[in-house]
This record gives sequence, C-alpha cells and structure tokens, in this order.
Amino acid sequence: MKKFAVAFAAVGLTCLAGAAGAQDFPSRPVTLVNPYSAGGPADLIGRTIAEGMGDILGQPVVVENRPGAGTAIAATHVAQSDPDGYTLFIGGSPSHVITPALMTTNYDGIEDFAPVSMVANVPNVLVVNASSGMETIDDLIAKAKEAPEAISFASVGVGSLPQFAAVLFQQVTGTELTHIPYGGAAPAVVDLLAGNVDMAFLNVAPLLQYIQEGQLRPLGVAASERSDQIPDVPTMEELGYEGFQMSTWYGISAPAGTPPDVIAKLDEAIAKTLQEEDVRERLTNQGVQIFYKPSSEFTDYLAADAKRMLELIDTADMRAD
Repeated sequence: MKKFAVAFAAVGLTCLAGAAGAQDFPSRPVTLVNPYSAGGPADLIGRTIAEGMGDILGQPVVVENRPGAGTAIAATHVAQSDPDGYTLFIGGSPSHVITPALMTTNYDGIEDFAPVSMVANVPNVLVVNASSGMETIDDLIAKAKEAPEAISFASVGVGSLPQFAAVLFQQVTGTELTHIPYGGAAPAVVDLLAGNVDMAFLNVAPLLQYIQEGQLRPLGVAASERSDQIPDVPTMEELGYEGFQMSTWYGISAPAGTPPDVIAKLDEAIAKTLQEEDVRERLTNQGVQIFYKPSSEFTDYLAADAKRMLELIDTADMRAD
C-alpha cells in the first residue's frame, strides 16, 4: 500500500506541476518562426501579430526568419522543437502540404503540428501585361489555345501557390502553359512588366502599384471574395470557374503535443490581437484579409486544404523530387 501511495503522490505532483506550468505560460519570450525572408506577406503578418500577442501575453513574441528548402528548414525546426508553446510557426499550404508532398522532408506537415489559429488570407490575382492585347480572361485562353505552351506564367518557385493556381487554371481551361519559376514576387513582377513572361497569379500587394498605374491588367481574383484593394476585379468563380480558389492563407501552429491549455492561451491572444483596429488596418492596407479561425476550425480547414492540394498534385502528375 505504501508503494501505491507514493506512486499516486508522484502522479499528483506531476499533474499539479503541469497545471501550474500552463497557468504560468509564458514565463519567457516566445519565438514565431517564419519560413520566408523578411519583407514578404508572411513577415508583415507575423510581425504585426507577434507585437500584439506580446502585449497580451506579457512576454515578447520574437519573429525569426528561417527561409530555404521550400519552407522545409523552418518547418522542420519547429516540428522538432519542444512542444511547450515557446516555438511557433507561421505557414500555409506550401509548408504543411505541398513541400512534404513534392520533396523528401524530415517532418509531416499535418501530424507534426498542433494548429493554433488561422490568421490571414492574401488573394492571388491573375495579371497580364497591359500592352499584351489580352483584355479579358477569354482573350488569354484563346491565345493560349492557339499555340500550346507559347504562353508562359511566372511563379515564386516550384511548389508555390502561384504555380498551383496556374496548374489549376490549365486544368479548368484546357490550356497548356510554360512555367517560369522565380525566386520571389519582385523578379517575377519585373519580367511581367518587361514582357518577358506573359501572366502570373501573384499576391495582390506587389502588383497593386502597377495595376493602379495601368502597367498590369488584372483579369481575375483567385479567392472566394473580391479583394478590397481592387474591388472592381471579379473573382474566378464570378467569371464562371466554380471552386477556383488559390489564395495564400497563413496560420500559426505549434509542435504536436503542445498542451491544449497552452494552445488555448495562444489562440486567445491571437484572436484578441486580430480584433485590434490598428492591427486590422495595418494588414488590410497591405492587401491582407483577416481570416481568423480558432484551433479546431483551423484543423478542419487544414485537412480539407490538404485533400484539395494532394488531389491537384495527383491529377496534374506533379512529381516529387
């Protein structure tokens, strides 16, 4: 009996320690790992949310950029970190679904993460050079069908959402395009402006100036809703392409096994941050749509997105490295 009493006492102390740890969280700075270089949408979203979270949690939330390997470097680091809530990840389809499907990685994009909150969505917009003579999406399709593979599209890299948007476009329109991958949106836009590449599905933010100046012509928004930045441009669904949604979404996750009460505390801090007017204004002014979903809904969204993306990879016969 004495051994059992000692054992139960030990279990009780462990449970109390765990509860106390959750109540005390966070007792030191939290790191939010960004798999992209500084200056992009993920960096803007991450740093804006991190600042608000830090104020609410009472500890700094520090953004750490770890770009490379199609987001796998950062994702692997977070997946293998201690599941204590102090190391978080901001990512989307490329990190959680596409890269693990197309590359050999040391992490599973679903199983190795605990979704905390979905936070934002950045619409991808189909654009062409304004001097191309293509004024509508029908013009683009007709030109592409006249000469298969003669029309080229820019992306921000193999496995990126802009590439997947163009792959989906080819499937639903019966066209054949040539993929030109770039190292980021900036060089892709430069070549679009120069006429070196014909079209692209890119985030609205790096395109906005050139759309407003009349150098690039937007033909459709690959999102469920029109972009606030270019409200006159119809969605792909409005143009007749049902289910054509290929926006860049962002969510914040922790390593799998992070205690549920820690996840809940982080989720609450994110939700409160996204309700702040200055935060919403700062993000929406840069073409970012607030797209908050709590942990359970984020989990469901991620599962549905994975199913959709993996089906696209399969039907498009996109081979893994």
